[in-house]
Amino acid sequence: MKRNRNAVRRLSRREFLGISTGAAAGGIVAAAVVGGIAGYFTGQTTAKPTTVTKTTTVAGAAQTVTQTVTQTVQAPGAKPIKAGYVYVGPVGDFGWTYAHDQSRQYADRIYAQASSTYIESVPEAEGAAAIQTLVEKEDVDLVITTSFGYMDATAEMAEKYPDKYFVHISGYRSGAAGNAPENMSAAFAEFYQLYYLNGLAAGAVTKTGVVGYVAAHPIPEVVRHINAFVLGANYAYRKRTGKNIKAYVSWLFSWFDPGKTRTATISLVEEKNADVVAFTEDSPTTLQVAEEYTTQKGKQVWSFSHYGDMTQYGPNSHLTGQIVNWGPIYLDFYRMVATDTWRSVDIWTRIGDYIPYKWRLPVEKSTAGKPEGTVYLAPLHSAIPSEWQLEIKRRYEEMKELIFEPFSPEGNLGEPIRDQEGEVMIDYDQIVVSKKTGEVREGGRADHDALWLMDWFVEYIESELPKA
Repeated sequence: MKRNRNAVRRLSRREFLGISTGAAAGGIVAAAVVGGIAGYFTGQTTAKPTTVTKTTTVAGAAQTVTQTVTQTVQAPGAKPIKAGYVYVGPVGDFGWTYAHDQSRQYADRIYAQASSTYIESVPEAEGAAAIQTLVEKEDVDLVITTSFGYMDATAEMAEKYPDKYFVHISGYRSGAAGNAPENMSAAFAEFYQLYYLNGLAAGAVTKTGVVGYVAAHPIPEVVRHINAFVLGANYAYRKRTGKNIKAYVSWLFSWFDPGKTRTATISLVEEKNADVVAFTEDSPTTLQVAEEYTTQKGKQVWSFSHYGDMTQYGPNSHLTGQIVNWGPIYLDFYRMVATDTWRSVDIWTRIGDYIPYKWRLPVEKSTAGKPEGTVYLAPLHSAIPSEWQLEIKRRYEEMKELIFEPFSPEGNLGEPIRDQEGEVMIDYDQIVVSKKTGEVREGGRADHDALWLMDWFVEYIESELPKA
């Protein structure tokens, strides 16, 4: 789908973020995001694990505690750096900002002589002021802004401070793209491939043929994740039964609202008969509700992880899920600044990026379900039939080399992908001309703009997509 990049205002999940620091799901402990990093880093820094024994006294009794810590070794020629982060939410939001902060800490641990600071809960309209504070008062070398709404302010500050370096998360302005100064880069860790694999798992286990999705906001990022999930679910379910899946979406219009999420999940299970429910919301509430149905109400309901491995919140209902680690991305920028090798980039990391061996592996050796790179799949539940576990692993490995892409006819059982009105959106190698707008779209698979600007639902979704 081709559109004028300057004609459409891109919105991301964080543009609408509104989190109350006092709001929290009862008993929720934020899931670790950075654990089990693959260890890949494009610079020269190395890390040496060292065991340290510490003795403490508790209630008069001597207690020996063994801890494993990581010591870093600085790369020859690298200089000390200081990074400053601008966060749109609090570090305890259980999702987006928490993931960024865990990754910040990881990058600081791994890179010797790196230090960082951050400003949290910054309204997007105040992004420029926060950046200025980091540059002028904290004297940082590198500024990383982590919300779409900070994009223009980041470009403005990059121009104002040409001797500093800037990275914007989730935007499209950078020196590499030619629409920002050369000392500004853009980066994003993208989930749509993982959502398709979640869909395969859902279609493989559903008994009702109905899946649900608790969605935050109707923006392109969330829409493509919903579509990818439903395409995967339909692929597996139709292979099993010859029937199409039915999918329903419940909108929260919020990024973090455990109360609304609980209500929405229950509604999808009770009113729509969904027995697998995916979500985009910064808490494990949907998985917790699924676990309640499975263990207390006599109905097996499945759900997933989001950002971190949330298995602990629903061990009997956790199918798999999507996990992010921004750490390798941050380390790359640390390296460039510390070694004076900066170049502006615009990167979208997907399955296989930032891992030591990017080539696909044989299915029996697949790394699906293991921590690696910046985005990876959570462990696969044994309830997923073996043939579908193999299929998930096969597709995961193929996606490392982009041999397979979800938004292609191959991802839809060899058929064109249509929207809810029956219009062909993605076909084979032919050119698709929109009947509605006359817009020309290249065939084969969705390109960057088709993914970035996705504003339509696939035909298997029963719910309507709210319009702006």
